[in-house]
Amino acid sequence: MTFSAEQVDELWSRWGRGEPSRLIARSLSCHPVKVRRLLAASGGLRPPARRRHPRHLSGSDREEISRGIAAGWTARRIATQLSRSTSTVSREIARNGGRDAYRAQAADVAAWRRARRPKATRLGADPELCELVRSKLSEDWSPQQITAWLRRTHPDDSGKRVSHETIYRTVFHAERRELGSKPWQHLRSGRSVRHPRGALRTGHGRGRLKNMVSIRDRPASVADRVEVGHWEGDLVMGRRPSAVATLVERSTRYVRVVALPDGYKADAVRRALTADLAQLPPSLRRSLTWDRGREMAEHEQLATDLGLQVFFCDPKSPWQRGSNENTNRLLRQYLAKGADLSAHTVSQLEKWAGRINRRPRRVLDWDTAATRFSAHLAADSGGA
Repeated sequence: MTFSAEQVDELWSRWGRGEPSRLIARSLSCHPVKVRRLLAASGGLRPPARRRHPRHLSGSDREEISRGIAAGWTARRIATQLSRSTSTVSREIARNGGRDAYRAQAADVAAWRRARRPKATRLGADPELCELVRSKLSEDWSPQQITAWLRRTHPDDSGKRVSHETIYRTVFHAERRELGSKPWQHLRSGRSVRHPRGALRTGHGRGRLKNMVSIRDRPASVADRVEVGHWEGDLVMGRRPSAVATLVERSTRYVRVVALPDGYKADAVRRALTADLAQLPPSLRRSLTWDRGREMAEHEQLATDLGLQVFFCDPKSPWQRGSNENTNRLLRQYLAKGADLSAHTVSQLEKWAGRINRRPRRVLDWDTAATRFSAHLAADSGGA
């Protein structure tokens, strides 16, 4: 089955609204594989509509050329009639079979086909720039981070600039290989096809914990991110019963990934968090904000052991731990859903946290979390 122009337009319109390929296929009365195949050809990005350049010969121009040939006119006279140069008309006739074989419709179709010749992309035309982008992408930097890094590293070299959208298009387009065979594997989503933004994931209900202190009772210094040492935490689940705990410092966005070799029940989580955060000086572990999961049933003992305050978000309000939620999405690149997370060693978890901590972040004015947190750690050690 070949899609008509109308069907292709409807397919991309539905895809842009966030409809899954299964429903799109049903509306077009075709197999979902055909829809996915068309989407994959351009990485889920709608190809720009083709347009004829106004300086190029149009279909009506070629009809005039055909009539002029039939009337026995010279190329010069036809060109004058069209307000074109004589050489343009002469080349048009010669490349389409000469005066005896020239046909306007066939010539127009051939010209439209020739216009599709491969053109060098921004990265394909600049191997040095392409190598810079490829090297950072291999470190799992996002296209936006790469773009900002290029701008800061080469402020006076406009040739070392490329938009993040250009990088995305090069990553997703099936026929482009400038960034390697499967560059999409380095993106957070790990998808080979770009999906429209969907609805946000909502929270889910859990059992009520005792003696919780609400997030609304946090001091202003925590909410305003002006003081270092306030953390947000959560679990990232794998194939049950495997999980890891994630911690994000609110001011510097520094990430710690904590192994849970004994599972994610309350006592195991408390012991793991205590052992990890105890490595930091007290000034860098002032508070912890968590959701209402049962894994924090021993939060009072945790607060006593570490000398910090524990606050809890409102029900079904993951956005109140926004930094942690965002970080968990980044970590999903390495901690796949359904995988056995207990198989990852502590050094592997530290490696992945380090990758995130060493990336330039827009929220930090393109500084890195590692740089900012290390400065506070060094200042505390110096003061001690």
